[in-house]
Amino acid sequence: MPSKLGQQMNDLIHGTKPQPVTGQEKAAEIRGYYKQGLQQLRGARNMHPDRRRIEIAQLYTTTRDALAKVKADQVQADRETFAKLERRLWGYDDVRASATDRATVDATIRDAQDRAAKLTKPEQAARALAEAEQAGDNILARAIAKRADEQDWTGVVSDYLTSRPAAAELYQQAGDIYHRQTSPQGVMALQHIAALGMPEELRGLSSKDIEAMADPGDAAA
Repeated sequence: MPSKLGQQMNDLIHGTKPQPVTGQEKAAEIRGYYKQGLQQLRGARNMHPDRRRIEIAQLYTTTRDALAKVKADQVQADRETFAKLERRLWGYDDVRASATDRATVDATIRDAQDRAAKLTKPEQAARALAEAEQAGDNILARAIAKRADEQDWTGVVSDYLTSRPAAAELYQQAGDIYHRQTSPQGVMALQHIAALGMPEELRGLSSKDIEAMADPGDAAA
């Protein structure tokens, strides 16, 4: 691979770019450098065809592995971000209490969670949420909203989020990640991150043959 392209590829793989980019944007940049590398190698008239084929194999395997890493990093980042969003939405880290009051607060949280778990219908949850809101009981309201989210009682969740724009934004972010992980369109987009067309110079070769060509020392070992 040409040295400049190799450095650019390395920067992308290891995240040294100053601005954060999404997996799809990073994959598009990597594929752009890949196309540039192919053009340079194909345009090198003084290069022996066998040498060109080897360098194309090296460029292809490096790019393929880089795209696979971008995809894996995206999946891991989504998983970690989703967990953080869930904790901020439904956890109680923001409930402050002194050391002496901590046990009382913890008991209150457990009681709220137990009461919410007993709700079996969205109508029950809506009434319980309205009562909790009227009483100013944010701990219970949050527990009920979490129960509603688990049961797909969207109307109850909407009621909870209506007066909480910050939580609504977190919920939207979590929803975007969930859609990306589970919907057919999201899964297809994720698969596209690692997609890489086979260069014509390597057509007909197996992955094992290409890897052996790209790194003959490793294949010999």
